[in-house]
Amino acid sequence: MKLKLEQSNRLVSLALYVGSMFLLMEWVYPLDIVTDTGQSHLFIVFIVVMFALSLIHLPFGLISVIKIGILLLFIHHVFFDTAFFSTEWLKLFFEEMVFNVQESVQQNWQTLTPVFRTFLFLILLWMLSYLLYYWYVVVKRPLAFIFLTVLYVTVLDTFTVYEANIAIIRVFSLSALLLVLANFHRIVESESLTEPKARQFIKWLAPMILVIGISAAIGYAAPKYEPQWPDPVSFIQSASENGFGSGAGFGGVQRVGYGEHDDRLGGGFQMDDTTVFYATASAERYWKVETKDVYTGHGWERSSEGERIASETGQFPEISQYGDVVAREESSLDLQMIEPGNLTKVPYIYGTEQVGTTNDQINFEYNLVTNELLSLDNGDQTLVEEDYSIQADRPDFPRNAMREVPVAYQESSGINQDYLQLPENLPDRVSNLAGMIVSEEDQNRYDYAMAIEDYFSENDYEYATEDVAVPDEDEDYVDQFLFETKRGYCDNFSTSMVVLLRSLDIPARWAKGFTGGDRAFEQDAFPEAGSDVFEIQNNNAHSWVEVYFPDVGWVPFEPTIGFQNQVDVSTGESIDDILDDNQDDALDQPESSEQPDVDNQLEEGEEENDSEAAGTSDDSSVSPWIVISISVIIVVLVGLLIYYRDRLVYAWRKQRLKRHANQATITESYQFVMKLLAKKGYPFKSGETLREYAKHADQILDGRSMSELTHHYEQFIYREDSFQSDQSEYYRLWKKVTDMILSK
Repeated sequence: MKLKLEQSNRLVSLALYVGSMFLLMEWVYPLDIVTDTGQSHLFIVFIVVMFALSLIHLPFGLISVIKIGILLLFIHHVFFDTAFFSTEWLKLFFEEMVFNVQESVQQNWQTLTPVFRTFLFLILLWMLSYLLYYWYVVVKRPLAFIFLTVLYVTVLDTFTVYEANIAIIRVFSLSALLLVLANFHRIVESESLTEPKARQFIKWLAPMILVIGISAAIGYAAPKYEPQWPDPVSFIQSASENGFGSGAGFGGVQRVGYGEHDDRLGGGFQMDDTTVFYATASAERYWKVETKDVYTGHGWERSSEGERIASETGQFPEISQYGDVVAREESSLDLQMIEPGNLTKVPYIYGTEQVGTTNDQINFEYNLVTNELLSLDNGDQTLVEEDYSIQADRPDFPRNAMREVPVAYQESSGINQDYLQLPENLPDRVSNLAGMIVSEEDQNRYDYAMAIEDYFSENDYEYATEDVAVPDEDEDYVDQFLFETKRGYCDNFSTSMVVLLRSLDIPARWAKGFTGGDRAFEQDAFPEAGSDVFEIQNNNAHSWVEVYFPDVGWVPFEPTIGFQNQVDVSTGESIDDILDDNQDDALDQPESSEQPDVDNQLEEGEEENDSEAAGTSDDSSVSPWIVISISVIIVVLVGLLIYYRDRLVYAWRKQRLKRHANQATITESYQFVMKLLAKKGYPFKSGETLREYAKHADQILDGRSMSELTHHYEQFIYREDSFQSDQSEYYRLWKKVTDMILSK
């Protein structure tokens, strides 16, 4: 295919084609930021070269050879160190291609090498140079690619770290100019005007450029409203491993997994069995990652970033600060990270004292407030592929000692009042419910906590991961769950328990991490550990509750229906004491009185808002390559559809005319020929007869086929008696004329 600018309006065609090149560059600029692609400026150079070569009037075969040579030169420059004019690098390149083709056939997409992916991307850019030529030079219809470019840039700005503030100004200005040029071309064509000279063209274009520039400048500099809607990232599931928790929800359906942002909770999720890590352990243990202390009414935030402490030996006794009444049991564990995803902190069990790894470059820090255990490589937070080892003294929390703790917070307890914080607009019926739940319990902190923990399983609450409601902007997340839906997952249950406890003046905080997982009998991480290996998946991400007891420490509680607390709790007494008191049964589990139905008793002063908002508990950053790949595929498919549209319509009409020849199909087929001629620059003019129109068309087609076709068409329209006898001749002429037009 030899690309030439149309003879008419060459200046407009050239301007449109160059503009399309700059729009295509907007697809490449973000690559350095949102992907691991390097040297994206070379792709820009490649685009310029492809577009420039497309304008050179050389035979198609020769120009293709030149472009292939430039493509290979690009690949060689980026990936190979050998001389370009040598067989060695061509051999290496050929081996790369063979390997990647084999992997593609086997659908091993993750093993495709950067050389092959870059090669495919360059081929795509080459194809787009032809596609954009058709869109912008041949048919003068730039709107489709403009729309896709705007969509692409805004999606990247929304879902990735790419800041498109300047890019969207560039796209707007250039798009407006291209639309003006395309409209100018249509005016010249419809009015049969002569092509303006360069100086006249610039004079005509200058005011348009000035108007567009002023509009863009005003739009950029003018004051703007604050965002009227929440961040869409908080509501839309990414195709990546996003979301938190068997319980982290947001306004749409998300994929379960660990994440850091919990300021918007709610919504359902999809299960994800991706393995996060393997761990050696004798039994299931909760794997803690962090805690948060500020409940906003919609989710969790931190009151401060906390204080980090470092240890060269990896010893952190601060992790397990428990009182002397807490019995301890030594334990050693190992972790092997597989696909941590958004997890950037080291999970650890309750009682951890020391952490280490075989990587000498790794240092560890522990956050005293957020309880995060960080793995640092030269100051950068990371998780290494080497095994992590953990030494722990697992706590055995004494139930009797915890029952001696008064309910209300005491300033002498050693913690601040941040763990009593509640939002000012928390509905009164939440605290009223807390009082009703514990109304028949012994007045101690442990029994109160157990009563609230048991409340959900005894009052028709349902554990669910789908069709989970999202609170309105003016609706409290906990209030909605406790009184309206009674349906949710761990975030709903754990957050509600913390709020109910704080309503009773009991210090509590929100913890998250992973449950213990399932035993992995077939795995390669710890082949010698036998059955004492657990596989922790994204499905095991979880949140729970921690309550503070003076002289004991922070004790975990599990309110979520269907989950069992995986820490040890005992009476705290010796066997002799138990036998003497004969209180074994009484100490096993405090009785929970049946709670009355309080839904209709606590409706005091509540306002409802009909607007729906979505919430999130995590980052949602769509894999940039997925966004780019889908966008490019859409561009190519739309382009191919537009490019071959006439031929597709021709094939459909040909079959219809052949099988169902009647007056309607005859009329439609003739009008289709007229549309094709109009696209070639020969429209039907006002006041012109069909026969006159056919004669002009025959001058283009070099024959009398159009006149003969028109003669048969008129016969069919005005004399139906000859329809059956001449329809085959009409079909032959119509097919001949259409083929001739499409070949032009």
